[in-house]
Amino acid sequence: METRACEILDVKADCVKQFEVHDSFNDNVLSGVICRQSDHRYGALVIFRVNDWECEQVIWGTPKLDYPFDRNGNFHWPPIHRVEMWDKLDGTNILAYTYNYKEATFLTYKTRLTPVLAESTYGSFLSMWIEMLSKHEWIHHVINNNPDYNLSFELYGSRNPITIQYDTLLDTRILFGVHKEDHAVKPPTGLWFAENAPDCVSHTADMDLTDLYNAMRESMSGKNTDGLYCEGLVMYASTGGNSWRMFKCKPEEIERIHWAASGVIPKRDLWNTALNAFEGEEPSIETFLELLLEEYPQELINRSRIKIGKIFMDATIHMQTVKSVNEVWQKAKEEGFDVTHDKAGTLRWMSQFFPKSQMRKVASIILKQAGMLS
Repeated sequence: METRACEILDVKADCVKQFEVHDSFNDNVLSGVICRQSDHRYGALVIFRVNDWECEQVIWGTPKLDYPFDRNGNFHWPPIHRVEMWDKLDGTNILAYTYNYKEATFLTYKTRLTPVLAESTYGSFLSMWIEMLSKHEWIHHVINNNPDYNLSFELYGSRNPITIQYDTLLDTRILFGVHKEDHAVKPPTGLWFAENAPDCVSHTADMDLTDLYNAMRESMSGKNTDGLYCEGLVMYASTGGNSWRMFKCKPEEIERIHWAASGVIPKRDLWNTALNAFEGEEPSIETFLELLLEEYPQELINRSRIKIGKIFMDATIHMQTVKSVNEVWQKAKEEGFDVTHDKAGTLRWMSQFFPKSQMRKVASIILKQAGMLS
């Protein structure tokens, strides 16, 4: 299975990992391989079996975004006709995709690092996404009106905190489409429900692109003077016909390469990357290092090994606490407690499972996930 997947995706064996998972949305069992190659193949699936049916299906996922410059700060632009710059949201990426089972087609969802969306004890991504599907009819419309594309969404808000401070408790926006056959990207303006995308600034390419890029970066930095409220922009660059390239544009206080040039990986970035590693169950230090390699050169990571190890250990302890809290919270729900209606009673019942000194943190974890604490 892995050998065949490597042939299909043209990657090395250490870039793929086998899976066999239950599809929460369709009650099917999917078996195949997920790819971690840091380009358009990032998160791609090769499904080899659905239940007892042998098959071979490639699912293109949300690609990794590049900067338009190298690690020395030199810009390298392809020929570009026009650009669109959309707000870059900071949350969990959700991909809507379809797969075939015999004569039927099934719609399901995944995060970047998992083959299907499942309830994790580290984060309730499945229940949060089901909440969005119930809240927003437009999600179903945009999926139905773009049958040739897997669609990329962002699940963001204070209930799903990463780096940016959002006033919104929980919401989602459409980001772009990924063609099911050739992984070509379609920006939000090409999708049927573009008004439910992040805010956009459109430019023709008659001005200097480097000047435009730096001007937008400076403008974003101005929004972050009193806190982190802007994570960046995504630049969609039309290179002719239906071909688009995506570039990320981040303010200097968030931009990884800015810090890499100074020879330091900031603690905040290490912490956020470590938490992202827990998108799937039980990540390893290797998973953490793979994510860091997407932004930083190997030599910088090597110089930061001691700090990286400590941050990962701290993040593991934190996420194990989150896991324990969520497991007890689930038991509380089964006992009939609802924290949104009886906060004191729920926490009092949960306190029998935790030391008194931990209850402030326990309360913080569940109240944030319930949207009761920003």
